[in-house]
Parts: sequence; structure tokens; C-alpha cells
Amino acid sequence: MQYDAETPENYLELLDADWRRETLLEIRRAMLAVSGVEEGIGHGMLQYRRGGEVFAHLNAQKGYVGVYLGELERLDPGGAMRGGMSCGKTCLRVRKRDGATVARRLIEEKAASA
Repeated sequence: MQYDAETPENYLELLDADWRRETLLEIRRAMLAVSGVEEGIGHGMLQYRRGGEVFAHLNAQKGYVGVYLGELERLDPGGAMRGGMSCGKTCLRVRKRDGATVARRLIEEKAASA
């Protein structure tokens, strides 16, 4: 889902008060803890830039929170950190049962490798 938000604060106001909001806020804290990261809006999602480049996107979908980190296989070769989580090529889908731990680890891995 894309939200018609102009600022990160406005984006957060548009979210339903459910598990997705809580999960997104937890992952957002991990994003903002990355040195040099700036938060904004891009493509209707929360966007994080670092050194002028897009670092990641974060978005609440209907059944999951999408964490778009780029090439997941490069960050986690073989998928050991991701375990059985649902993933696309660039998106980690954090579902209610998953929690945010894996997303936080992948964010830290990307920050260390960038």
C-alpha cells in the first residue's frame, strides 16, 4: 500500500493502530539508529537516505510490513539470517508472527557493509 503522505510524521498518522504500526515503529527505530541516515517520503513509503543514496524503504502493507533493503542475497547469502521468512528479491516481509529481529539484523548488516 502506498500512503498519500508528505512527511514521515504524516505517514505515521495515517497508519492504523495495530501490530503493523508497532512493528513498523520498531524497525523505524533501527533505521534511524544508522549513522548518517535521513528519513523522508519516497514512492508513498518511508524512505531512508544515507550519503545521498537511497538506503532503504519501509512500508505497512495489508498483511505485513515491507522492509526494502536492496539485494537481500548480497546481505544474507544463503538466507541464514532470514530463516523461513517471506522475502522478495529486495523486500523482507515482516508478518505478525515474525517480529522485527531479523529486519533489525539485516539493517545493521547493510549499514556495516555500505
